[in-house]
Amino acid sequence: MQNDLLYLSIVALLIVIAPPLSRLSKIPVAVIEIMLGSLAAFLGVIQRSESFESISHISFLFLMLLAGAEVNLRSFRSLGAKFYKKAVIYFVCLYGFSIAIVVGFGLPAIYVAIFPVMSLGMIVTLLRDYGKEQDWLNTAFKIGVLGELVSITALVVVQNGYSRHLDSIYSFSFYEPFILLGLFILGCVIVFRISRLIFWWHPRFKLWFMPESGNANQDIRFSFMLFFVLIGITTFMDIEEVLGAFIAGVVIATFFAYKHDMISKLNDIGFGFFIPLFFIYVGSTLDLGLILSDFDIVLNGIYIVFAMLFVRLVSANISFLRYFGTFKNTLLFALSDCMPLTFLVAIASLGLKLGAISNEQYYSLIIAAIFEGIFFTIVIKILYYMWDGKNSK
Repeated sequence: MQNDLLYLSIVALLIVIAPPLSRLSKIPVAVIEIMLGSLAAFLGVIQRSESFESISHISFLFLMLLAGAEVNLRSFRSLGAKFYKKAVIYFVCLYGFSIAIVVGFGLPAIYVAIFPVMSLGMIVTLLRDYGKEQDWLNTAFKIGVLGELVSITALVVVQNGYSRHLDSIYSFSFYEPFILLGLFILGCVIVFRISRLIFWWHPRFKLWFMPESGNANQDIRFSFMLFFVLIGITTFMDIEEVLGAFIAGVVIATFFAYKHDMISKLNDIGFGFFIPLFFIYVGSTLDLGLILSDFDIVLNGIYIVFAMLFVRLVSANISFLRYFGTFKNTLLFALSDCMPLTFLVAIASLGLKLGAISNEQYYSLIIAAIFEGIFFTIVIKILYYMWDGKNSK
């Protein structure tokens, strides 16, 4: 117990120094946190423990809650049929080309979910730098929202698929988790519709859960209750807990969007402690000595980066080139969509836990996530200003 508290105090110190190092180096703070975690583990300052792993798992689930909080289901109606048609073509191409690469190079099946994985984290950072008036970035954000939903579904399918032996494919037990997943989603849809109807007839009823004001932090209490209850339900149904955490965030964003300060507080709690702790833990799982002594791990990470960019660039040209009108904006869209730092780390951690990938492949995926977070932000900035991005469509 004392060692766990000591390690936690060191992690807290690393969490504090990460943002200043990020500002000085211009490297994304999540990348800095992973690097600090790997360095601390290499030096023996922190060590993996059961308590550390448990806290990091809760932190990861909290990250999924915040990802879900970016998805307001009501906003999906305004996107229009034309956009959804292009989005469907884009995702079909993404997964189609990913399957082709996996089959062609004999990679583990989990890479079908890895290559197209998406995350809004870095896209939101780009929005702060370049603004929503850029068509390529605005579209990347909309696709990122849908992509997170698809990626969450892929995570759940991967978890349930790999948790069952392939030799049981003809037995009911193999399909049972997928049936439970379908029932869970169906149940969520029904509850959503009933809740929407109740809140439409009695709009003040939601204030009982989240009052507009008060000093008891009822909004935070309700959010955490929703978070843990849905995780508990998915755990009881033997479904990946990620889905429960994500749906909790979607519920908060959809029904309680008027509580801007509450969502802001959740982000402060998450990105102030839980999310940095998760990335530091991920860094601590890397064997820095092995990585430095085996260049193939780094080389495979570079291959993964190029594969992820390739499937996005080709898919973007097929589905959005005519929409953007220029190859420049299409390229910028593909690059901004190819930095799924948080979800790539998440699916790599899940793949290692399930035995779907080896330690070396796990290291390569983390290195790929780091490379994308560092180099693609630099490339986007160069292309944006070199091609007079301020005056682009």
